[in-house]
Amino acid sequence: MEDAAPTLTLQDVADLARVRRPVVSMWRNRPRVRGQHLPFPDPVEVSGGVERFRREDIVEWLQRTGRGNNSEANLDAPALSVPDDVALDELVTWLCLAALTGEELAETTAEQRISRARGVDPGDRVLLREVKASMPAARTLRFIDDLLEASYGPREALERLEQGRAARAVGARDLTADAVDLIHAVADACALHLDPEDLSLVHVGPTSSVTLALADTFAHLVVPGDVPELRDIRRRAAIREIETVDDAAAPSVRLLSTIGRTADEVLDLVDNLVLDLAEGELAIVVGPAGVLCDELQGEQERHRAQTLRSESLAVALRLPRGMWREAHRQALGLWVCATGGFTGRPMVADLAAFTRDELDLGDLASDVTGALAAARGRAFRYLRPHDLPPILSARAVVVPRGVRALRLATTEIERHLAMINAATLVTSESIRPYDVLAERASGSMLLRRRSLGELKDLRHVRVLRGSRIDPGHYNAAGSVAVLSATDPHGTARLDPFDAERLYSRAVRTDPGDVVFAERPRPTARVDDHGGSLVASPSKILRIGSQAGIGPHAMAAIINRLPNEPSDWQTWNVPILDISEVERLEHVLAAAANHEAALRLHLDATRDLVTAMIDGVAAGAVTLTTRTTE
Repeated sequence: MEDAAPTLTLQDVADLARVRRPVVSMWRNRPRVRGQHLPFPDPVEVSGGVERFRREDIVEWLQRTGRGNNSEANLDAPALSVPDDVALDELVTWLCLAALTGEELAETTAEQRISRARGVDPGDRVLLREVKASMPAARTLRFIDDLLEASYGPREALERLEQGRAARAVGARDLTADAVDLIHAVADACALHLDPEDLSLVHVGPTSSVTLALADTFAHLVVPGDVPELRDIRRRAAIREIETVDDAAAPSVRLLSTIGRTADEVLDLVDNLVLDLAEGELAIVVGPAGVLCDELQGEQERHRAQTLRSESLAVALRLPRGMWREAHRQALGLWVCATGGFTGRPMVADLAAFTRDELDLGDLASDVTGALAAARGRAFRYLRPHDLPPILSARAVVVPRGVRALRLATTEIERHLAMINAATLVTSESIRPYDVLAERASGSMLLRRRSLGELKDLRHVRVLRGSRIDPGHYNAAGSVAVLSATDPHGTARLDPFDAERLYSRAVRTDPGDVVFAERPRPTARVDDHGGSLVASPSKILRIGSQAGIGPHAMAAIINRLPNEPSDWQTWNVPILDISEVERLEHVLAAAANHEAALRLHLDATRDLVTAMIDGVAAGAVTLTTRTTE
């Protein structure tokens, strides 16, 4: 196997082509490409139930077929051919040696590699003992050389390793980019509070991914100790060109990630961290919300309360779900701690109570800085003070679900009053009653029905396609309506010059045209005015005078079809006498106007309720009850 050709798995092929994994399976099942028979390469081996494909065959096939989204697949392929029997930590060791020396490894002897390691690591803090103890295969060293050649520097080479086959074999999943950005914002706030020129980040605990993601903004990364896990952190930091030291004096920020640990382990790690904090130091703890934020019982509750009695907790956050790839439904918590006696009123917030648009990391960092400065007189956007005694009581929570900052009474009284008054202008109007006089008919008429397909063949109706409209071109002040059947009550608008310039070939509606769609269910609306554009996939149904049915009746029938997609040509409609068509259209148009008035009142009532709640909650308005006679 020493001279075996490099291979790729199906997931490697997907990564190489920059497509999703199911796309590769689809390629295997469709051997014809643009009329040519170009079958997917056959696997050369199966290891652990996973098929392996010769790398050169895959690269050649991608070039011949033009499939995928990577025009440089031939350059990236060597970086994906990870040796199957080599652990990720060993690959990181050799990558670190190659990065620090700047020389290739493939043609070196063991003595040469040891000599190079001693030259870059004379104190044996990073990799010297690992190089001495390892006897790598030649293909492993060639892979490291290929990986560096295919990457934009050692840092990207490490990222490729951490996202590739070797990392998948370990099975560990890190935090999402959103989680790292949030923790980074909190760390920046801590650094701003300490405000030194030579601030250090101290790694605490077993997990390194978060520490390395934050280390770039600090002067030093402190990694105390000499156990294998800490040496691995130093190697990864060296590859990223991050300086590491064994110790540093305060001020500093300690970072502890307890993700994936049991509750008892988390409590022990946090308690030890709080006890070790010195003056001028802050600590950030990331862990399961079930331990840091939620209710605990028994010995675990007493253990956490003992830690909190030191009054070291400054900020406690409950993070939204989905920020840990290993368990996306498990929420995480975050603590910011200072030395004992800092505060008896920690600031807390449930960030899951905010939408993505409401969560601004800059404002969150400002809140954290204000909490650390004990600026209780300032207004907070997210954080709210929580007295420590209730937290220490039995069956209490640190961060109550949904807790957020208190909102101060607003000075925008006129705005709240205007919103309420605008809504009541509509709700105070009386709704005109709608009535229909129906009489007994002769009952001798023969009931006839035809499908829309038949009416189309008879040229009694025409079906015209809508147009693809870019929502970025919409202009609320425009005068050209853009209709869609899937949004039967909403209307987008275009500036008339934009409509003519960008969509000159688009079909415009005539008065009385029916705009309809087949999916996700049959829906329709009538354009009584005409001159509108229709956004695809909606279509235009233009009804002739001989069709035996009017547009409002047609739209009403379509809207009452079964709640599932169907072909419009199969829709059946009754064929009426011309005089009955006109009468039915008249009353249906009146019914549509009545429905629109009711909807207008319902929307205004909903806006009024919201405006009253917001106005009273903001302290801007007060409501008086009066009796209407």
